[in-house]
Amino acid sequence: MENKLAVLVTGVGGRAVGHQILHALLLLGDTYQVVASDAEAFSFGLYLVQDRHLLPVANDPAYLPTLMEIIARHKIRAILPGTEAEGRVLVAHVEPLAARGCVLISSPGEVVRLCADKGALSQWLMEHGYEVPLTVNAEQWHRLVSVTGFPIVGKPAKLSGGSRDVALLNDEAEVERYLAQRPQGLEVIFQQYVGSADAEYTVGVMVSKSGQIIDSIAMHRKLIGLSLGQSRRLQGGNFALSTGYSQGFIVKHALIQEKCEELALRLGVRGPANFQLRLVGKRVVFFEVHPRFSGTSSIRASVGFNEPDVLIRNFVLNETFRRLSYQTEVAAIRAFQHAIVPLSAVQAVEAARCQP
Repeated sequence: MENKLAVLVTGVGGRAVGHQILHALLLLGDTYQVVASDAEAFSFGLYLVQDRHLLPVANDPAYLPTLMEIIARHKIRAILPGTEAEGRVLVAHVEPLAARGCVLISSPGEVVRLCADKGALSQWLMEHGYEVPLTVNAEQWHRLVSVTGFPIVGKPAKLSGGSRDVALLNDEAEVERYLAQRPQGLEVIFQQYVGSADAEYTVGVMVSKSGQIIDSIAMHRKLIGLSLGQSRRLQGGNFALSTGYSQGFIVKHALIQEKCEELALRLGVRGPANFQLRLVGKRVVFFEVHPRFSGTSSIRASVGFNEPDVLIRNFVLNETFRRLSYQTEVAAIRAFQHAIVPLSAVQAVEAARCQP
């Protein structure tokens, strides 16, 4: 294992982004020495590799010292964060990581911070000529409804992924209930419901460490099964919200991909970025931008668009890339997986918890 480049993938539990990154790397066989970590021993991805560790949660004071110990032990050359919480912590410590010979595959901190604040991001997008749903803070929802009518979408304002605490709301009572029942301290925003569920796309864009587009990939989402969040028939129409677990059709779409690539460069993205949007006629309307790896990374890798591999080779080994050759006009259909793990293996992970 000494001659293989060692990489650390964090947050590898179940349906998490980290598990999708891990899947992509394991498609490459033994190309890398892949080390996996999570905060919970009962995490699917830990048992797919030989080198596995428990880390404290990202806001624990012991997180960084423990991480540094793992880096030193395995001579980690690159970290691929699998949770947003870890990505936010790590991007503030790029220099200490670099001093240990370890590269964080991530956009700069200012890009991460902007995209984590949905209200600020919406304002930035509008100011730079991109279409977004009308967006207001919690106190201004009446103003939004007076312009758009119902339904509207409620969602956390900051630091959230997937479909957690996102709701489709159809009258004043539902809005008031949503506000009253939100977790304590959760700041929310309200957005216009835009377009139709059958015109939703998730798009990945890779940008080299020096700021050039490597390539992009588009999935026309099929909101069904694991990818369907809330679905309601209202005012004679069908309205639906997606989850963070995408499936659908890998397609080429010049308009959408060009728009996402342009936006990635204007934002200052480096490495991976993921864009959630709906196509309304010929208008591209953005509602989420995540400058990180995606829950779709495993699917993309399976069709030849392996973001973790390409970006490790670019960020660490200084390889350059032209447009990739990957499959399109295919359907990506998802299901749950499971692993049967000896109880002794789970206990061993707990017992081997790294100490800073």
